Amino acid sequence: MNAVIGEILPLALAAGLSPIPLIAAVLLLMSGRRASGAWFAVAWFGGTLAVVAVGVAAAGVLSAADSTTTRPIVAWAKIVFGLVLLALAVRKIRSARTGDGALPGWMSGLETATPPRAAVLGLLLSGANPKNALLGLAAGLTIGTGSSEAGAVWALLAGYAIVATLGVGGLVVWTLLAPASSARTLTEVRRFLTRHNAVIMALLLIVFGVVLVSDGIRAL
Repeated sequence: MNAVIGEILPLALAAGLSPIPLIAAVLLLMSGRRASGAWFAVAWFGGTLAVVAVGVAAAGVLSAADSTTTRPIVAWAKIVFGLVLLALAVRKIRSARTGDGALPGWMSGLETATPPRAAVLGLLLSGANPKNALLGLAAGLTIGTGSSEAGAVWALLAGYAIVATLGVGGLVVWTLLAPASSARTLTEVRRFLTRHNAVIMALLLIVFGVVLVSDGIRAL
């Protein structure tokens, strides 16, 4: 189990440090709609948990079909996922160099987002976003092939989702507990992430793309 934790923890950190969901959470919280920020965090957690669960289920299907080939298939899946992340990193670097790394236009409407809309956004960014989906699926495959006890699997699933939600959830909790002191810091966080989101995301993609490729190669 410790080996599995060591493999999925970096993936959870990468998902949790992704700039776009952090910026979205900041914008929701700065609007004064704290309920929207809270629903965004809850939906982010649920979407993340669902993606990892899909990865675990996929590993179970592969094991049931042919247990002797499960680990090589998972290893190649990690290599492919890692290469995709590296390709996305190259794209991010190019966008940063050409000055096209601006934030998506849909973010301009977050300051008036209702709780249901914020929840849908949390689900989309955690489950439908290619980068976070690949990280979650890779973690799920690792959990599914590295642990056979139901209790351990659920603990690892929850642990991944909790770590991946620490950034977004931490901002929400802090704002709820200390709204006055958090206002200025949220402004600074927004400014920093907005200015450097492409570079931060590119570095994360490179680091964890290499991690996945390396893990896959070692498992072959």
